Formats: sequence, C-alpha cells, structure tokens
Amino acid sequence: MTDLKEVAPEPVELSASMGPSTSTPSENRHGSVLRAIGILNKVQTYSVLPFSAFSCLHILGVVITPAIFGTEAGDDMIGLGREIYHVPLVEYGILGSAAVHVISGVSLNLARKYYRYLKYGKSNIKKRQSGDDKLIVPGKEEDIEVRDADKGLGGITSVLGAGSRVSFTSRYLGLSPLAFSGYFFLALLTGHVYYERVSPIVVDGDSSFVDLSYVAYSLQKTFLKTYFGLNTLVLVGSYHMLVGMNRILRRFTLKQRKMTYKAIFVLATLGAVSLWRISQIDVLPAMAAKFHSYVP
Repeated sequence: MTDLKEVAPEPVELSASMGPSTSTPSENRHGSVLRAIGILNKVQTYSVLPFSAFSCLHILGVVITPAIFGTEAGDDMIGLGREIYHVPLVEYGILGSAAVHVISGVSLNLARKYYRYLKYGKSNIKKRQSGDDKLIVPGKEEDIEVRDADKGLGGITSVLGAGSRVSFTSRYLGLSPLAFSGYFFLALLTGHVYYERVSPIVVDGDSSFVDLSYVAYSLQKTFLKTYFGLNTLVLVGSYHMLVGMNRILRRFTLKQRKMTYKAIFVLATLGAVSLWRISQIDVLPAMAAKFHSYVP
C-alpha cells in the first residue's frame, strides 16, 4: 500500500471504430453513388480507346485520303484497314469497346442525375454541383476555362468573346452537348454499320466487295439523302470525339476550344470534298447490280 501514488485523472478517448457510427443512411448513399460515378467515369473513358483507334484509321481512309490524294488512294487505305479490323477478335474488340462506352455513358448520366436528386431534392434536380459552372480566369482571355459540361465548347459566342452560354440541349433536353452528340452519333453510326457491314454480310456472307464504289453507288442513287447523311455522320462524330478528348485531357481554355472548332471544321470540309470526289467514281453495271441487293 505504501507504493500507491495519487495521479491526475485523464479522459479516455475512444477510437472512431469503437464508438457508434455517426453517418446517416443518406450520407452512405451519397458516398456509394459517388464511388459508382468514379468507376463508371473511368470505364467510359478507357473503354473507348479501341474504337477511337479504329475511327482514326477509318477517317483516314474515307475522309482525309480521298479528299487530298484521290479515291484510288482512299481505296488502298480502306483495304489496309480491312486487313486489320476485319480480323474476328479485333472486330469483336472494337464492337465491345463501343458497347461498353455507350452502356457506361448511359449509366454514368443516370448516376449523376440520381446524385443530384439525393443532394438537391426533386424540386431542384437540375442544379449542378457547386463550382461546376464557374469560369477559371488565370489572367488572359485566351486562358479562360469552361469546365461545365452543359456548355460544351462554350458556343460560338465564347469564340467571339461574348462569353459562354449553357447549350440548347442542356436547357431543353437535360443533356450536355457531349452526351447529346453521343446519342445522335450512335443512331447515325448504327445505320452506317448496317448498310456498310451488316447488309453485305446478310447478302454475300462477307463485305469484301464494299469499297468507295459502294459509297459512290449510294450517292448516285440518292445523292441528297446519302450526301447529307454521311456529312452529318462526319460532323457529329468529329464533334463528339474531339470534345470528348478535350475533357479527357482537361483541355478547357478558350484557345484550346478554338483549336477544336477549327479541327471540326477541317474534318467536315474534308468529308464534304471526299464525298463529292467519291460521287464521281464510275460504278460498273455488274457491281451496281450487286450493290442494289445491299441497298434496294
């Protein structure tokens, strides 16, 4: 008993794991949805890489090369591309890449809407997260950044110096320009794949006869419909891929957006020139009869 000493009392601190959980069910849902958004964002970003590589090769063969070097060079590029992406495993990989990109994109859009619903409630579901629509201005007009997806490239007004505007698709459809162009591009691309790949396979068992003369036949048969449709495919596809690449690479400044507009304009112009040159190809009667079975 003589060894006992009096000591000052000290509070005992319990670790967070020992105490009761202070998080609410709502906060748990928020965290789960945010984690899902992060995963879906990564899946959507990286799943599109195989399809993007194919698209670059295809654009080189049917848009850039025929417009600059002529239709014969374009056919050579198409033949080279066919040797690569008509290999079964490669083709399935390209199709799977596109499918995963679309599915993850739709799921991501729904998850973001659900998160805004949880955060703001039904009456304010259209509100953006704080900071999403702010402009970051380091000092120069060319360095103004537009990070809000609802503003896309900021509109022509931003290029003219009148400031960025929320897009028409965001205001009236609830879709960012990138998302809207993606759905539009999907519809156009589905029709394109059907006429250029599926229909020939159904008729002949493969699509080895499909080259620029097939496009020429379609243009000569229904010029306005085919010319407008394929030009729209090039324009919408260019917009979606270039703006999507901007967001992946964090390219948001006014200077970078102007460069994107120029790139879209160049590709659309090359597409129009290429289709005009392709329409001048002489299609042999025997090939025209075969192509008619593809597109009656």
